[in-house]
Formats: sequence, structure tokens, C-alpha cells
Amino acid sequence: NSTGEDSHPIKRAVWILERLLDDPPAQPPANVPALDSETPGFDKLTLKEQLAVHRQDSACVSCHLKIDPWGIPLEHYDATGLFRNEAIRLTATSKGRARRNASNAPLDASDTMPDGQEIDGVEELKEYMLAHKKDQFARAIVVKMMAYALGRSLEFSDEEEVQRLAAGFQEEGYRLGHLIESIVTSDLLLKR
Repeated sequence: NSTGEDSHPIKRAVWILERLLDDPPAQPPANVPALDSETPGFDKLTLKEQLAVHRQDSACVSCHLKIDPWGIPLEHYDATGLFRNEAIRLTATSKGRARRNASNAPLDASDTMPDGQEIDGVEELKEYMLAHKKDQFARAIVVKMMAYALGRSLEFSDEEEVQRLAAGFQEEGYRLGHLIESIVTSDLLLKR
């Protein structure tokens, strides 16, 4: 979830929301503007600051306040997932060719979650998810694994079984082995 050159907090946030919390954000509007790299000193801004400039567009602010805090805490990890303390930005030379230029701005991995809680970095994001999103996480894992096991999207009629499996997953300490066994022996799978 990167551009190939740098991290991409929006892609990372959407991945967390979709895959780990089963709460995908709405699709962006067709005319969503790109980050405005023409702003003076834009390449010296942290990615968080660049996104703040982007949020000044009233069409962008409501969605980004819900999405950005899930990706910003991962900013200390580069495009390949390696830990870093500074960002590498591509900037144009006077002849228009791109060259690698290290940004002087430090990385900022802090943000405010949609419920107002401040977090800083991946460890605090993990703690936040464990404290506030563990039920949603358990349900999301069950939904993803059940859909895979059944070879179809889940339906409303599957909800009772999803809730039962999610409760069992939590009771067993979030052990995947137990969840897999529960799915394989569930009525949904055995009677399909």
C-alpha cells in the first residue's frame, strides 16, 4: 500500500478499514483533486501536513478526517515496509528530470482518531484497536474467512452464524486455529 516510491497513508488506511475492520470508506468522488504539489515548500511538508493542505478543499475534509488517522500512524514505514526516520521525496531538477532528494521535514506519525483520541505511531494504533475495535476486528476476520471458505459473499441470513463464530473467536483469545476449525465445522460450510 504505497506509491512504489513512498508510503501512501490513504491506501494503508483504506486497507485497514476494509480488511481489518470490515468498514470500507465510501468511494472518492470522480473529480477528487490530487495533492497540490505546486504549494510553495510542499516537498518539505510531512505527508500529514500535505494531507492537511488537501483537506482545505471542503469536498475532501469529511472523508479524510475519517480515513487519514488510520494511515498516518504507519508513516515510519516506507514503501517497502522498512522502518525509517525521514521521508525520501522525488523532486524535479531545473532540467525537469526527477532526482531523489531527502526531505528535511521529520516524519509525523501522530493523528486524532475519529472519536477524538490522540495516537502516535503504529504501537498506539495497535493499542487503540485493541481497546476500541476488537469486536469489530473479530467480526471482520470471521466475515473475510467465511466468505473465502464458502466461495461467496455473505448474506443477511448468515449473520447469526457470523456473530456466533466471532464470539467464539474472541472467547478463545483470537486464535486463528480455533476460528478455522469453527468455520470448517459450521453448519454453513457443512450444509452448503
